[in-house]
Amino acid sequence: MKSKRVLAAIISLLAAFSLLACKSSKQTSPVQVDSTVYNNVVNNVVTEAVENNGAVADTTALTTQEATQPVQNDGASNQSTEQTTEAVADDPSAWSAERVVEEYKNAARKSTAGVTSKQSIALKSISVNNGEYANVMDFVGGIMGKFLESNSTEKAGITGGFENMVAGDVSSAKAYKQGDDTVIELVMLEQTAGAREDANSGSVGHAITAVGDIAVVVDDLASRGLPLELSEEETKIYYTNPSVKVVINSNGEIVSGTWFYTVEIKMDNFKAFGQNVNTASIIMDNTITV
Repeated sequence: MKSKRVLAAIISLLAAFSLLACKSSKQTSPVQVDSTVYNNVVNNVVTEAVENNGAVADTTALTTQEATQPVQNDGASNQSTEQTTEAVADDPSAWSAERVVEEYKNAARKSTAGVTSKQSIALKSISVNNGEYANVMDFVGGIMGKFLESNSTEKAGITGGFENMVAGDVSSAKAYKQGDDTVIELVMLEQTAGAREDANSGSVGHAITAVGDIAVVVDDLASRGLPLELSEEETKIYYTNPSVKVVINSNGEIVSGTWFYTVEIKMDNFKAFGQNVNTASIIMDNTITV
């Protein structure tokens, strides 16, 4: 019975984290998690699981002085140089990483009131005590997959704390023309966060709303009769493969885009119903589309 209760608590915790990821937004206030998360997952999964035991090239444009410097009063040559300078400045493939980031931020600002972002979460794996419940993913996966799909959200605006994004947040940035549109592709630096983090902080949070403060979930679960003692020092959130790709129209507005990362929430040395749990983790793919 103890192992069943511990597993119930762990699965409920992981399910609540999944919902927290779905519900994350630009608001920094704690996210309230609906009780159906725990009821649905525990009632439908736990008993069965236990019984079965289980480069942009940085091209420097010609300066205005160089571009407009007369050459022996040759007006034609002067005009040609000016046109060349303008072409280089407006060629997205020649933008520096700093310019690409600024253009992205400008487009995100301009688009916030006019777009809807859809967020979806895909469960990849669940592990408890490094495989102690070997079949847990088999039993949880189907239900959790449907649960996450049903909790996909739509929000107005562009994801992330993009106002604070800087070139130092990206490992690569490029832009190029696609017909009359401009495409921007960003690969963000990977990020590791603790249990109490703002959802819009860090290299990933600046581009794609992150999971945020997961400690609030533990407090919420405890108030619902699932006592957990989380070790905040040994709770980590790992964001990998973070990327952004957007299409910007001639008006400077984002008309389509995909924001993506894989997140692993890993908890070591915590207690559930007074029982020690060595380690537990959940890995999910987070995708946002416009």
